[in-house]
Amino acid sequence: MSESIGNQLPQPDPRGLLTFDHLPRDLRIAEDATQAGDHETSKTMSGGSPWTRPATPAERTLLTHLGYELPDELDTTIRYVTSGVRERTWQTLDN
Repeated sequence: MSESIGNQLPQPDPRGLLTFDHLPRDLRIAEDATQAGDHETSKTMSGGSPWTRPATPAERTLLTHLGYELPDELDTTIRYVTSGVRERTWQTLDN
């Protein structure tokens, strides 16, 4: 497998913009850790409602890869479409 960021999956995707056919190992590990943390936060703190947190370095890298110019401060909105499908959006970006 190539250690570059793969192609973005067709949009719209229920998971949001950051869906790729493959990621380099370091980004995949970071994204997996973020997903696990988001899932736990959703279960314990959000009560199923959408919530926000600062964008992670991996999210910032992937959004920049897609051509977005990012502000210094960027929040990610998390919403679980189903118990296993996490959607991420960025209100300050046109997505």
